Amino acid sequence: MLLLSFFTINTIAQPEPVEYSQLDGFVLRNNVKLGTGLNCWAIINLQQFNKLFTPVRSGNNLPAAPKFGTQFVLAVASPATMRKTTLIIERVELAGTVLNVHCRPSYGETLSTKMFPLTIVTLDRISFIKSFVFYNSDNKVIKTFTFRK
Repeated sequence: MLLLSFFTINTIAQPEPVEYSQLDGFVLRNNVKLGTGLNCWAIINLQQFNKLFTPVRSGNNLPAAPKFGTQFVLAVASPATMRKTTLIIERVELAGTVLNVHCRPSYGETLSTKMFPLTIVTLDRISFIKSFVFYNSDNKVIKTFTFRK
C-alpha cells in the first residue's frame, strides 16, 4: 500500500533591515493639509516631492533635492503643536515586495510657539517593491501605499 501526502507550506518573508538617511532642509508647504495623528508619505518622484515640501535657505544655499532615479523618500508629519515633538522612524524593513516603515512620535517640553513636526528620510530605490506600509509604535497600520510602475 502506497500512501501519499501532499501539503502546502505557507512562508512569510522574514523582514530585512533597510538603511536610510535623514534628509534635512525641507519643510511642508503651507497648502498641505494634515489629518490628526501621524501623516505618512512614500514619495517616488520629484513632482510628488515638490508638491509636499519646499527647501529652507541656509544663507545663500538651498538643500539638494533627493535623486529619484536612485532613491525613494519616506516622510512623516503631524499637525502643528505647542509641544516639542520629534517624529522618529525607528526602522525600515523589506519583507518580500513590501517595505515596512515603523515610526513614532517622541514628546518633550511645552513650547512658547508652535512647531511643525516633520521627518524626511531617503533610501536606495529597490526595483521590486510593490507597497509601502507605515506602522505606529503599537504596530498598527497607519497608511499603505501601493506602488504602480
